[in-house]
Formats: sequence, C-alpha cells, structure tokens
Amino acid sequence: MEKEIAELTFIGKAYPDSLMDANASFAGSNQELENDQVFQDFLAEQGLTDQRASLIVFGPEDFMYWYGVVTDQDVDQPSGLLKFRLPSVRVFEAEEQTNAAYFDLPLNFELPKFLDEAGDLGAKFQAGLADSPNPYILRQLDLGSKKLTKSLYL
Repeated sequence: MEKEIAELTFIGKAYPDSLMDANASFAGSNQELENDQVFQDFLAEQGLTDQRASLIVFGPEDFMYWYGVVTDQDVDQPSGLLKFRLPSVRVFEAEEQTNAAYFDLPLNFELPKFLDEAGDLGAKFQAGLADSPNPYILRQLDLGSKKLTKSLYL
C-alpha cells in the first residue's frame, strides 16, 4: 500500500556493494555491527534494543548497504557509527512476519521479490533509479513482534 512516512534518522554502518559475500548477502557485515559495543550501548541508551533496520541506497552504478536502526527522534551521532537522514515522503509499504535472519537473506533474491510486490511502482523505481531523489529501500524489523516493514521510497 502507498502511504506518507515521516522523516527518519538511520544510525549504523554503511557497506559498499563490494562487501557482499558469495551468497549475495551482508550477513558478515550485519554480525560485525551486532558485535560492536558502541552500537549495543547506543541501542540500550535510546531504548531501541528490539529494533533493527537495513537501508539500500542505490546509485547510478552501484549501491550502499546500511545496517543499524532507524528512529524518528533527533539523536546525536555516536562515535564510530554513521547517521543518515531519510526524508518525509510517499512510499510503497509491505509488511510480513519474520525474524532477524531476514537481513542475512541474499539481496538478489529478496529485493526482486519486494519490487514485484510493488508492481508498477517497483518497475518505475527501477527504471528511474538514476534520476530518483530518493533511491532508497528501507527494511525495519521489530524483534519483539517479528513485524518486518519494507518501504520503497517513491
């Protein structure tokens, strides 16, 4: 379904597409951040221990994969982590039930599946990537409820 979402702040680490493993996933990168004490301390301080997110930022030739957490609060950037503001914008959104292992699935399997769910919106997104001011796919997981929200920025 399409809806308007508020501005969000992503806190975590960014990984170039060249760090994708042989399975076309970022499982090792995800685990690296999960083992980072600065990240764990930040989650505890902000009350976000049950939240995780990934963000794919597409460019003309490649993409960056972000792993961490999103918040709608104004937070300071922790040392050693990156901060990225996502705009308030219209998105295509889909939800499903899953667990944290979802973020370790191969992107070449999961992303086409999600873009197919978006139908014409997904096709337009792919066709206009080079010109899009918001070339983002955001995936947010509530670890407690196991609710995954996938958002395609339009």
